[in-house]
Amino acid sequence: MCSVQDIEDDFSVRKTKSDESMRKCMKCEEQACVIIRVNDAFCRSCFLQHCTHKFRSSFGKSKVIRDGEKVLLAFSGGNGSSAMLHLVQQGLSKEAQKKLRFKPGLIFIDEGSVLGLSTEQRRKDHRYVLEIMRETGYPYHVTCLEKVMGLGQTSESPLVGTSTTSTSTELTYDNVESDLQKLSISNTAGERLKDMLESAKSMTAKEDLIRRLRCDLLAAVARETGFSKVMLGDSSTRLSVQLLADIAQGRGAQTHLEMGFADDRYGDIIFVRPLREFTSKEVAMYNKLNNVEATVLPRLATKQPSNSSIQRLTEEFVTGLQSDFPSTVSTVFRTGEKMTSDHKKNVTERCAMCQALLDTNVPECSALSATQFSQQISKRPTAIPCSSQSECCGDGDGSCQTATKEIVSHEQLNEALCYGCRLIVRDMKNTSTLPQHILDEAARRARRSKMKESIQDFLLPE
Repeated sequence: MCSVQDIEDDFSVRKTKSDESMRKCMKCEEQACVIIRVNDAFCRSCFLQHCTHKFRSSFGKSKVIRDGEKVLLAFSGGNGSSAMLHLVQQGLSKEAQKKLRFKPGLIFIDEGSVLGLSTEQRRKDHRYVLEIMRETGYPYHVTCLEKVMGLGQTSESPLVGTSTTSTSTELTYDNVESDLQKLSISNTAGERLKDMLESAKSMTAKEDLIRRLRCDLLAAVARETGFSKVMLGDSSTRLSVQLLADIAQGRGAQTHLEMGFADDRYGDIIFVRPLREFTSKEVAMYNKLNNVEATVLPRLATKQPSNSSIQRLTEEFVTGLQSDFPSTVSTVFRTGEKMTSDHKKNVTERCAMCQALLDTNVPECSALSATQFSQQISKRPTAIPCSSQSECCGDGDGSCQTATKEIVSHEQLNEALCYGCRLIVRDMKNTSTLPQHILDEAARRARRSKMKESIQDFLLPE
């Protein structure tokens, strides 16, 4: 008869044999060097083949990118964008069996103005990124985040400050310095961007606002430079964190756009995510095995505590849970991937800030209506400075009806925003610091709504 001691001895022996150093590749039975999950062990060759197949299959499944189409790669120098760039280079190389058939370009967005860095510091930090982009031989562009403050204004300078299509230019220190000198950094626009971020009270609103403005700038640069697709380096780990953070911020109706392979909210410009099947661990191991160097430039949330924002708190929660339960990211990602929106087909208005379909046209018996009613009755009554309008229409000199610039009220701005963007605006002290293209769109919709009300009696019923 076997005893409990014998069972314990057998279990200890089996546990020793299953040591990670003795694992074999699940495909070729060679010595494994990468363990993605508990039962997924790969050798170097099989792991790289696995990553290449997963990257290329994402294009084959979606069929979004056509042959010869120009695709703009959003490159920041981090792990995700560096791995994405290396995979594209491998797919376009002569050794590739089935080459990728699109024409790539690179875009780098400088966000040094958010941190208040000087021009010299920003150019020093970005020298490494420019060297990588020049080595690829692809057309590349450099722009600054403060350029988003002047979108839609004809007087603004071009969005991209550096661009080249030459593949024969020798990579030298002087060439890189020449590109850095071309980087157009506007102090005025930088101050406007800084004032806007200082107007937001919480770090959550600041991070979400920067993310929305970054996408607006990417879409605008793609239009200006003739690209129809923008490729992002978001992994499944990052998308899972983003999913939970978005739901906590009232963006559940946009889940299908944030989690899908293709995001078509901008209409003529489509954002694609070919690394959405990769975890952050797979991306890091791919860069390690291919000697791909990556750098992490400081951003607004760098070195911030975990409780500084919803995004940072969600990231710590998901990554901490993933270390103990390896299927956490996969479960969250697959669940979010299956979520769809129940928007009505006749809803065509989009948010002026994030370009998603408006989710505020709801019946009276809804959670949003109850929230809005609670906000209205909790507001303190304020004095009305003008008898005909809810806010002053003068130039601040005591005059009335003399405003030379159209003023967008808080109510008019809210009507043009989705619920998630309304939370950002509600967190801001001064909404006039928002980018001008957002304010102009809100004003245009307010004028159109007012005109429709004035001619409502003359319109035929739908």
